Amino acid sequence: MRHSSTRNRYGLSIFFLIILFCGAFYFSTETMLRNKDAQSASYYIHRIKKKVKSEIGSEEDPGARARYEFERLKNPFTGKIPENIRAKELSFSARLPRNTALLRYKNVHPAARRLIADWNQRGPFNVGGRTRALAIDVADENVILAGGVSGGMWRSTDNGASWEKTTEPSMLHSVSALAQDTRPGKTNIWYHGSGELEGNSAAAPAANYRGNGIYKSTDNGASWQILPSTQTTDVTTFSNVFQWSWRLATNPANANQDEVYAATIGGIQRSVNGGTTWTNALGTNSAVQSNNYSRYTDIALSSQGVRYATMSEVTTSGTGSSPQKGVFRSVDGTNWTNITPANFPEGFERIVLAIAPANENIVYFLAHTPGFGKFDASIWKYTYLSGDGTGAGGIWEDRSANVPDFPQDIGDYNAQDNYNMLIQVKPDNPNQVFIGGTNLYMSTNGFATANQTRWIGGYLVDVNPYLNHHPDQHALVFYPSNPNRMLSGHDGGLSRANNINTADSIRYEDLNRGYITTQCHAIAINLNEQDNDILGGFQDNGSWVTQNTNATTNWSDLLFGDGATAAITRNSWIVSAQEGFIIRFAFSNTNEFLGYSQLNPAEVEGYDFINPYLIDPNNQYVMYLPKGDTLYRNSDISTIPVSKGNLNEETPNWRIISTVELSLSRRITTVAVSKTPADIVYFGTDNGKLFKLTNPGGASPTRTTITGTNLPPGYISCIAVNPVDAKEVIVTFSNYGVISLFQTKDGGTSWTAVAGNLEQSSDGTGNGPSTRWVSILPSTTGGQTKYFVGTSTGLYATANLQGEQTIWLKEGQNTIGDVPIDMVLSRSVDNLVAVGTHGNGVYTVNYNVDIESPASADQIAVRAYPSPFTVNNPITIEYTIPRASRVTIKIYDVAGRLITTLLDESKQPGNNTVQWNGRSSTGIQVHRGMYLYTVATATDLESGKVVFLGD
Repeated sequence: MRHSSTRNRYGLSIFFLIILFCGAFYFSTETMLRNKDAQSASYYIHRIKKKVKSEIGSEEDPGARARYEFERLKNPFTGKIPENIRAKELSFSARLPRNTALLRYKNVHPAARRLIADWNQRGPFNVGGRTRALAIDVADENVILAGGVSGGMWRSTDNGASWEKTTEPSMLHSVSALAQDTRPGKTNIWYHGSGELEGNSAAAPAANYRGNGIYKSTDNGASWQILPSTQTTDVTTFSNVFQWSWRLATNPANANQDEVYAATIGGIQRSVNGGTTWTNALGTNSAVQSNNYSRYTDIALSSQGVRYATMSEVTTSGTGSSPQKGVFRSVDGTNWTNITPANFPEGFERIVLAIAPANENIVYFLAHTPGFGKFDASIWKYTYLSGDGTGAGGIWEDRSANVPDFPQDIGDYNAQDNYNMLIQVKPDNPNQVFIGGTNLYMSTNGFATANQTRWIGGYLVDVNPYLNHHPDQHALVFYPSNPNRMLSGHDGGLSRANNINTADSIRYEDLNRGYITTQCHAIAINLNEQDNDILGGFQDNGSWVTQNTNATTNWSDLLFGDGATAAITRNSWIVSAQEGFIIRFAFSNTNEFLGYSQLNPAEVEGYDFINPYLIDPNNQYVMYLPKGDTLYRNSDISTIPVSKGNLNEETPNWRIISTVELSLSRRITTVAVSKTPADIVYFGTDNGKLFKLTNPGGASPTRTTITGTNLPPGYISCIAVNPVDAKEVIVTFSNYGVISLFQTKDGGTSWTAVAGNLEQSSDGTGNGPSTRWVSILPSTTGGQTKYFVGTSTGLYATANLQGEQTIWLKEGQNTIGDVPIDMVLSRSVDNLVAVGTHGNGVYTVNYNVDIESPASADQIAVRAYPSPFTVNNPITIEYTIPRASRVTIKIYDVAGRLITTLLDESKQPGNNTVQWNGRSSTGIQVHRGMYLYTVATATDLESGKVVFLGD
């Protein structure tokens, strides 16, 4: 779903092997005995989805998520999210130090070292995320490429049975468009675009998620490199139309040139040398300067190289009318003819198009046309006859009257403005046309009439998603060998239909196993007891649970909609959907599923999109729930009746324990409760106000304002209380442009800024990341207390808070990478740390090592440039070592074979360089492709990848 919805939706002796097997059997059996009955919980809740939908309400609020994200990210002093902040914060964060303690492994071949994961991917293995880019390899249908909007590029070589992520952890994970060079001998070449203009995901949703250009693969999608010609060179401003790509296309008819097109914001860009250079073909390549060119564009090419393009009337600025707008046709990619029909509606926005493969003179268009057509949508059919296609040279048919309109509330076509729009034509039938909005529809007569249209995906006739499919359609592709088989990309990842001509309801199979692209809003672990349970709330994919540490184990579906705040206790799983709809799954002491109940106070409305709540760490049945400016407390949620049928109507034991005066705040945004001593409640607001409550269970709780004079007027996204010392509290401000982390050691009497190197400037201004969540992990053995911060550029940790001099170290550089993290949790029982990422699901680690301080971390700083490189333009490996050491620099191929040793000698501290021109010293032949370099000292090893283009 776009912003919101109310959708209810790696030998050992034989002896040792025997012991290992028996031990594994024992532990798996014990786990099974301990596990709660997830299957029953999932089964029963889905029986009441229809009723739950009416509980939440049926009206869409597309702006709810955008408002929520904007409020927590905006600079409170300017009221805006900084321009191009995603590129800026990634550039800033790339220079921050890394924690290498978890990366040091003995007796590991350097080329294999990169394969060792410090953090463990936990899934969800069977839940995919929003997918706009999808394609089948024309040379081998077992190869499928797909891209998550914030989850990176993925590749399957077994027809979707398994997936491998091909985007490097440190690369931008935005994928918005995908195209293959389909010419014989060229099919190993692929391109993918970045930047999601509609959908607003990842780091700065309400500011739109800008990309950094177009990526190219020359090894059939196994690896990707940015095309320098499209890369943003000045990250401080938006000056590159390739930061937003709507669609990519190659020319199958051009045998002499690598011709590729990009439909970007502002216009259509063309390259005839595989993306080395680009020219503007239509519209402009400098839309940001003019601000008056088309916001939405599209491009498609026929097998003979005839090009069709669309340019929206609505502009990049949102005002005025684009000087080049409408529908265009070209036979050479340079000269374009406007073929827009005279009766095309004014004020049109996004137009998507599809050429009929069986008759390439027929082209269909689906447009978002506010004020015109059914549900502000229109469908047009164009048939080329002769000449340049204008006038009598082409026939236009307005088929807008037949936009799908089904009697059910969710049956109508709904593009959610310009968010989910697709149109495709079946390869063997020019009259079998598919369009997608929230739902997927198929017409057998090109929408000439309404009575031959079927509703074939998205939702069922109620709020349940279509079986093995998902609402919000973005991509549809057909198998080259069998046009009755198709792949579908949507907000729930990937689906496949094997017979789309069936007269019955089309059946789909889920292709998400290992396609881990989910966008996590919230996670939960049992903070008091050691178990394997993890709950996750995911964008438009509901709430899911796993009870297994194996990353390839399926998670169980618990709740629908936008998965939100969650909690785990000994006898409860608590999950929620957007706007505060909260469900408790109750279990007995022997883990028998007892039933579910709704936990909301009766007749209370106005919850935030992702509404916080908290289970008291001292009492699993005490719950704290903010709503607006009011804080509720339930003294015993176990008394709320549970059921395996209808939801409860009784919600006893709720009472208001604090109300923040409107003059002080608008909303309570987070709440925390102490453990030692117990029952001190801390809560914060959206304008930087902090409060403390004592005696929260008493008749008159005592509230104290503890807002520090140095705290900014920003959005307090998280409060962490040290489990062994209630006086130590850390708060995070998620806004850009403010100091983001503060610590108190006296219960709020005084506050010290501890963001340290996470800020570019000491006052919080600059390009530091947005901090979303903080967690304190005290040692139970007298070791370090560790602090973890989830940010928009990944996870950071420290064991030494030193005010403004605090040094935060990057965690999981080779696993988690730079993906935004909305939540990080930890527990001292087993030192488990869990993080929820916005794009690649959930990661965990049992953190049993000490965090290195920068003074003791002999980390090498390395960069390599340029990449790609050639013999005449060799790669330079620049490295800096903090102290004298023997330095060894080696090159390996992707199979781990040593190609050459560039350096093996003692060096003094400082900066040095070495070059490689692509030559081998070991006899192994060097070809075009990817190579691994390693730079090693006595105490550290760093590695990276470079691409060699040959002579």
